Amino acid sequence: MATLQNMVEFPEKTNGLEQESIVSEAVNNIAKNSDLDSKKVIDEVNLIIKNKLATREFKFHILTSISLRPPFPAKLIRLEGVSIRLFDFDYPKKYIGRDRVINANTTNIVDGTPSGYTKIIVSLKEKSEKGAVTSALRALDIQRAIWSLFSNSSMEIIGDEWQPINKIRLGAAHTIHKEGGLVATEMFWYEPNFVKAKLFTHSNLGIFSKNSKWAIKQIDKLSYRNIVKDALLRYVRALDERDQNVALIKIWGALETLAAPSESNYDLVTRRASFFFSEKDYHKQVLEHLRDYRNRSVHAGDQSERAKSNCYQLQFYFYHLILFHLRSAGEFMSLEEANNYLDLPLNIDALKNKKRLIEKAIKFIE
Repeated sequence: MATLQNMVEFPEKTNGLEQESIVSEAVNNIAKNSDLDSKKVIDEVNLIIKNKLATREFKFHILTSISLRPPFPAKLIRLEGVSIRLFDFDYPKKYIGRDRVINANTTNIVDGTPSGYTKIIVSLKEKSEKGAVTSALRALDIQRAIWSLFSNSSMEIIGDEWQPINKIRLGAAHTIHKEGGLVATEMFWYEPNFVKAKLFTHSNLGIFSKNSKWAIKQIDKLSYRNIVKDALLRYVRALDERDQNVALIKIWGALETLAAPSESNYDLVTRRASFFFSEKDYHKQVLEHLRDYRNRSVHAGDQSERAKSNCYQLQFYFYHLILFHLRSAGEFMSLEEANNYLDLPLNIDALKNKKRLIEKAIKFIE
């Protein structure tokens, strides 16, 4: 079932639906009456999606917190069809049920809303509580990824190797509420690897805010914006990790999402991520080293005190790769076309020769 769920490709409009349960329901429905085959399952999946999309949407509010100190880049952010509100003080009183739900839990959460963290309410319309939380945290993490690009340190000389790299991190618990403020369910969502972060304040709020707004605007111009958003989600969630070896494996995945999304050729990642530098051979060698370390971590479970430094290096290359795509918004028709550009040689004579051959081929075809 797990394999089948990963094989079904859902359209973008189903992002708020519980996709795993849809596949499971489709298989069960077909198996009751006939033998399973791919066409029957897909037809049943489409029918279930159609019925679910036809159901009524409800207004939900997801309450969480973030390690960001006022003043904020913005107090109201609209992103991914949701609104994100940041509060200078506490939540409105009508959401009093949040503390009761968290305090009644059987997990090890000591403080669901860490002291000093900024309170956040994400509001949206969805068909279910689970779908609402998934969509809300997705939008919030995309915004956090943008903030992290312009707030994370580039390296750490002295520090705690078990402290996540991200400076702007979510609080420990997230609750969901109905329009009137009552909790929508006694269940709540939490961060299993939560570590309290120091409150972050940017030294130049104007530039920080301007860069963040620019990045969101550029993403919307991209024809392959969903792939870029997926890469940003992988990036920010990777650097939330306490275990830096886990973080490194995940951030390499974020790099692959952009540099070689459907190709198993690791050389493509190192070649394309080193394209932007005049000392290309040096950076390619660094990336080869990081790739080798990543492979050792995956296959042998190797641990290293240098894991966090390696994560910072991979963050450096992800930063330059994502900025390339943001600055090139509107210039490429697809991610494949952008990567074809990154495959071009960084040599004037080689480029001129390639141009001559292409012009000759065009002339021949004409």
